[in-house]
Amino acid sequence: MFEKTFHSCPVGLAHVSIDGSFIRVNKKLCDFLGYAEKELTQLTFQKLTAPEYLDEDLDYLENLLKGKIDKYSLEKRYIRRDGEYVWAQLTVSLVRDKSNNPDYFISVVEDIDDKKRIQSELFQIDALFSKIVSAFSDRTFIWVATPDLGKMQYVNDGYENIFGRNEYELYCNPMRFLDYVHEDDKARVLNVFNRRPLQNWDIQYRIYDSKGEIKYLHDRGSLLFDDRERESRILGTADDITREKVQQQALMSAVTKLEHLSKTDSLTGLANRREIFSQLSDEIARMDRGQQTSTLVYIDLNKFKEINDKYGHKLGDKALVTFSESMSQLLRDSDRFGRIGGDEFVILLYGTSGKEAEAFFERAAQCKFQIKVSESEVVPIEYSVGWVEWHEDITSVQEWLDRADEEMYGKKHCRQAEAIIDKAV
Repeated sequence: MFEKTFHSCPVGLAHVSIDGSFIRVNKKLCDFLGYAEKELTQLTFQKLTAPEYLDEDLDYLENLLKGKIDKYSLEKRYIRRDGEYVWAQLTVSLVRDKSNNPDYFISVVEDIDDKKRIQSELFQIDALFSKIVSAFSDRTFIWVATPDLGKMQYVNDGYENIFGRNEYELYCNPMRFLDYVHEDDKARVLNVFNRRPLQNWDIQYRIYDSKGEIKYLHDRGSLLFDDRERESRILGTADDITREKVQQQALMSAVTKLEHLSKTDSLTGLANRREIFSQLSDEIARMDRGQQTSTLVYIDLNKFKEINDKYGHKLGDKALVTFSESMSQLLRDSDRFGRIGGDEFVILLYGTSGKEAEAFFERAAQCKFQIKVSESEVVPIEYSVGWVEWHEDITSVQEWLDRADEEMYGKKHCRQAEAIIDKAV
C-alpha cells in the first residue's frame, strides 16, 4: 500500500540521503525534472538546485539535522534535464533511525512553475499599470471606490496635480471633489453621481483648483463586476482638458473673426460685395414666399475722384468711412447696408416700398455728410441714389442690382444736366 501511494502521489516525492543523493523517487518528480528514475537516483539535489537557492536550502538542512526545526518549506528553482529552470514548493522532513540518528530526508516537491509564472506576469503587468497610471498623473485623475461610493480604495497623483489638493481628503470623503465643481455645472454633475444605482457616465464640467483657477475636466466612469456579475468596484477617470478647451475657444474665436472678415469690407466695416449679395438672395427667397416687399437702393458718391486727387487717398478713405457711419445711423436694424466696391454702396430697405424709400432719402438729405479737412475747411460728401422696389418679374440679385444702378445713374445724369442748365442761365 505504501509503495502504491508513494508512486501514485500527485506531487513529487523523494527519499534523500544525508549527503543529498536521491535514494528513491516517484514518477511525478521524474516527470517534473525530466529524468528517468534510474538517472535521477544517480544525482544529488545539490546538482539540481538553482545556485541562488542552494545556500538557503543547505542552511535549513543543517538546522533540521541539529534538531532545531522539525521540517522546513521554501520556494526554490530546480534545473531540469533540458537546462530549463522550474519553480517548486519544497517541504522537507527528517527520518531518524531507532538510535535517533539522522537516517534520510523525505522531500515533497510540488510543481508551482505555472503559478510563479502567472505571478511574475501579474507583477510585471501591475508594475506596467503603475507606470502607466503614473505617466498619466500630470493630467488624469484616476480613482477606484466601492460600489456605494462609501470608501475610496485608490487615488493616483492626478488629484493633487489637477485639483491642487491632498488625496487624503478623498479617503475621508470619496465624493469631496464634487465640492469644487463650478456652480454653473454642479447640478448636472450631482445628478450623475447621486443616481442610484450608479450608471456608467461620460461628462464634461469645470472645477476650481486650490488657487481658484478654473479647469475643465472630461470625467468618465465605469462599474466593475465580479465573476458573479455583482458590482465590485467603481473606476473613475477625469482628464484635465483645460488646454484643449482654451485652444478650442481660441480656434472658435479665430474662425468667428475669419468668418466676419470674409463678410466685411475692411475699410468701412460694412457688408462686402459677397455678403450683401448673399443677404439680397435670402431677401428674394423671403419675398417669393409672399411676404412684405423690400426696396433696393444703389448709391454712388459724387466727385469722389476729385477728393482723392485734391486731398489724397487717406482723406478719400476717411470720406468713405464717414459716409458709411453717417448713413448707418439713419438706418434700422432690419435694413442691410454694404459696400460693393470703390465709392458704390447698396442699401436694402427691409419691408419698405418705393414711395417710403423716397421719403427716407428726403429726410436723409437734411442730414450733413461731410469731412473736416482742417480747422477752416470742411468738404461735403455728396451722393447720388436710385432705388427699385422688388417685384416678381425680377429674376435675380444681379438684375435687381442692375435696375437700381440704372435708376441711380438716370437721376444722377438728370441732376448734372439741370446743373449745367442752371449754370448757363
